[in-house]
Amino acid sequence: MNIDPNQPVVVPTSSLLTGAQRELVADIFGNHEELGGVGLPAMVYVQQMASLRGGTTDTYATVEDDFSTFYTNGLRDLEEIITLNTDEETMTNAALSGPSHNQIAVARILKAWAFQNITDIWGDIPYTETLQGNSFPLPTYNTQETIYMDLLKELSEAAEMINPGDGKISGDIIYGGDMDKWYRFANSLKMRVGLRLSKVAPDVAASALSEAVAAGPMISTDDSAFYQFLESQPNNNPWFFRFELSVPNYGVGSTMVDMLKSVNDPRLEKYADPAFNQDLGGGYIGQPVGLDVASGSAISDFAVSWPNAQNILQATSTFTIMSYSEVAFILAEATERGWISGDASDHYNTAITASMEQWGITDPSAIADYLAQEEVTYDTTNPIKSIGNQKWISLYMQGVQSWSEWRRLQIPELEIAKDAVIDAIPRRRGYPPSEINLNKSNYEAAVARQGTDDLLTRVWWDK
Repeated sequence: MNIDPNQPVVVPTSSLLTGAQRELVADIFGNHEELGGVGLPAMVYVQQMASLRGGTTDTYATVEDDFSTFYTNGLRDLEEIITLNTDEETMTNAALSGPSHNQIAVARILKAWAFQNITDIWGDIPYTETLQGNSFPLPTYNTQETIYMDLLKELSEAAEMINPGDGKISGDIIYGGDMDKWYRFANSLKMRVGLRLSKVAPDVAASALSEAVAAGPMISTDDSAFYQFLESQPNNNPWFFRFELSVPNYGVGSTMVDMLKSVNDPRLEKYADPAFNQDLGGGYIGQPVGLDVASGSAISDFAVSWPNAQNILQATSTFTIMSYSEVAFILAEATERGWISGDASDHYNTAITASMEQWGITDPSAIADYLAQEEVTYDTTNPIKSIGNQKWISLYMQGVQSWSEWRRLQIPELEIAKDAVIDAIPRRRGYPPSEINLNKSNYEAAVARQGTDDLLTRVWWDK
């Protein structure tokens, strides 16, 4: 008789999928580092954002970050979806949320997306022994190389499982259950994973890119993977909560603002708002990057540009998981490296155009004028620089991706934080104290293999 309706022991897999997507997005795009949002320090490191009033993240003084909620929330729900759709005793009920193979495919795609984010931040991480309960209470750490190779396999197999003709799935708040879009997203994500290996495994990268392109990635902005928040808590945009209901904590970094100004980029007004206090200079003014609390507190919050209120700070704002623009940039680089055939400059222009349109710049003449500038036109003498600079701009608000691409290409050229406590821009985050305390032997094995557990040890693909 004593059954709590608010603590169900059996839930539809559609609810698990919704919950997993919500939790993973919160972990990646949140607006409070201590409460979730691994993309925040990443955006600070690559100087797209900077803390109002300075801070330890800006000066590279904060080392550890926690990955536990990835495993205990979103990833655990995804694993349960796979289990319920595989077990003969539960698969009939699970299929009420859509064809089992399509549900499993989406769960595997989302797991790959999450695990790539995790390994790109910390390097070697628990992987093969995770999400199995008491079977592996103290999971070992896998090398990033092992993880990346398995991610490519997972994405290939998940894409092959999808059959759009069998029907949609329920509970999907990214694509509304559209399996054609999930198929294209899986192939596009495989392109992202493959490209990350350009320095350490170029043959693997070339093979993965050519396979994914042949299979069929995103073909327009309509295929982009977006997450739209809802009006009320706890499902509204965490950036809205921080800026509208709490204390604003980030301004648009001066490096980003200055670069956009230097090329007359129309996305500036979509990325940022003019400084509130026009008497202190007016217009678009970036928050100086790399300041400690003493230096940062000397600058008025209202003297610098905050993230754009309409596009970023609304309760229902949309955040990007992966865009068609990124796919076009990947095609440009893959073509330039000779991995696929095509015209790299065409892909490059398509990528910029798609980014403009995604942010509401729809005037063809404005886009054409931008592309015609000498500083923007595809430089055939240094094409990777052209791609890197424009990709960095387009990955605004996608912290882990912009940081990862900067580490891979070292573009744009960034200066170390003014008040830095170490002598270089961070290349990874330190492992969480919970692992040091509770999984010590496996933690120590990972550190011995990978390198010192600090901000400067490079992950495997970052050479």
